[in-house]
Amino acid sequence: MMKNNGNVDATKYVVLDVETNGLSAIRDDLLSISIYKPDTEEIYDRLMPLELNDEVKTTSINGIKTEDLDGLRPLTQEEVNTIIEKFELKTRIILTYGSLDERFINKYFKRHNLVGIDFFSFYNFKHEIISSRFAEGNITKDYLATLYGIENITKVHSGINDCIIEWKLYEALNGHHLIITGNKVFEFNDEYFVPASFLNYNNMKYYQKELLKFICDKKEVFSIEISGDNIFKLGNNGDGLILEHLINSELKVQKIDSREILIRNKSKLNYIGELPKIRPVMPLLFNADGSVTETKKEDEKYVQRINNSIHEMQKQFQPLISFIKADIFKEKQIKSQEMVSYPDKKILALCDLSTDEAILEIKSASYESIDYHSQQLYYEANGRRCFVLMKKAEVSQNRINYTIYEVSFKKVEYVDAKKMLFEKAKEKIDTDTIKLIKYDGAKKPVRLKCKRCENEWSTSYSTVMRHVICPVCGIRDGFQNKNNQVDKIMKRFYKAQQKLDEKSNNNLQYISYRLAKEKARVKCKSCGFEWETIPDHLIKRAYCRNCGI
Repeated sequence: MMKNNGNVDATKYVVLDVETNGLSAIRDDLLSISIYKPDTEEIYDRLMPLELNDEVKTTSINGIKTEDLDGLRPLTQEEVNTIIEKFELKTRIILTYGSLDERFINKYFKRHNLVGIDFFSFYNFKHEIISSRFAEGNITKDYLATLYGIENITKVHSGINDCIIEWKLYEALNGHHLIITGNKVFEFNDEYFVPASFLNYNNMKYYQKELLKFICDKKEVFSIEISGDNIFKLGNNGDGLILEHLINSELKVQKIDSREILIRNKSKLNYIGELPKIRPVMPLLFNADGSVTETKKEDEKYVQRINNSIHEMQKQFQPLISFIKADIFKEKQIKSQEMVSYPDKKILALCDLSTDEAILEIKSASYESIDYHSQQLYYEANGRRCFVLMKKAEVSQNRINYTIYEVSFKKVEYVDAKKMLFEKAKEKIDTDTIKLIKYDGAKKPVRLKCKRCENEWSTSYSTVMRHVICPVCGIRDGFQNKNNQVDKIMKRFYKAQQKLDEKSNNNLQYISYRLAKEKARVKCKSCGFEWETIPDHLIKRAYCRNCGI
């Protein structure tokens, strides 16, 4: 069990969790909002009335019943303002696990004309988990929390309990990425050589330090169509293993054993634990003649169908096998699972089939594109001729097409991944009044600076893409020109800040402000000290309570 070493600053975060009546923020109701402030352990937990649906359909998931919501009122702007101030939602990062929470909150605020969300900085920390897009639906906060020894995980979800579990999980991650291979969970680090086939894993792009930029061209060099009759389908992963094994056996390849290197590389990762398997796995033994043997008696009838499929494919595959032998590999000895290593880039690649002059990668998922695998192909090729075998199933006609393409790479260059992402984001975000100063990816908070008042603040990328408002001076690019006004709350905020600038010689800055006689949060630009006070009182004594400036 991993332990947090205390590097996560609780004062920078709040955790938000919602319970909903489905997965559509447009069609399904928001049933509850829960907020947890980890440094003070303050909580907000509120049920919401049904507005879009007649009854609760998710009681088994969240325990909320239709009658629990009878007579409840929607959120008011006054209640929102109080929550924002109490939980410091304008200045803290709002943690969520998954994108559902932010989607539902956004739609609810829009539906009820509530303001304030423009200053929220959501961070979905599920993006710190790297996994295959084929991963089973078991990468849940409950399963991960169990691996870290976090307690009080319940089958029926409660919003506030989920908030606490999510915070403990975020603490346990402690700023590290996780990588999930199969069902095994590891803590990622810089010493690990990333397999090239992992480069298109979910969220890997947020970790990569260097990206390849090139043009990937393809040219069809061979195609064959076979009948799908009597061919048993196991699904993409199973079909891929069977296809590779069949081709290997027909080509009589030389299998390269790199297990010792791969095990040594894997040992660089810190092992966390194993997630439960949702789909059963049928273990098979692969025989030299292309057939397979079951390891469990109960799988015998399925394996017989698989072997019948293999026999049928062997009969129809001979033109394909001949082309691979003669035209791609020129009758030379073919290697399987040859490893290519790039120590300077911490990347390794395993080739399905290769010689010193060419490689062939086998892809069995019919909906995949060559561009999707372009980085993997480039690293495997390592300057050699590159070919890829693609499968396409015509379900309606019960035909299966196998096409081989030759792939070429042009204008190859390596770029600083973070710098490239920052420059692209800068083009979208920068305006006459707003400047982007920090960007670590679309799923992390971005840091902005107002060119007029020099205020800096963080918000979510999705909020920036809708519009940008400085929380101090209330300037929004294009908004004033269209409507010749700012919304009432921002206008009040802006006027109060102007008055404070005048009285404090531009040294004090409001972080939050509602009314002149209600507490506001203030920051000193000289020493960084923050405190709460009544604006009317502050204007009479407009100096910092800490440094006196």
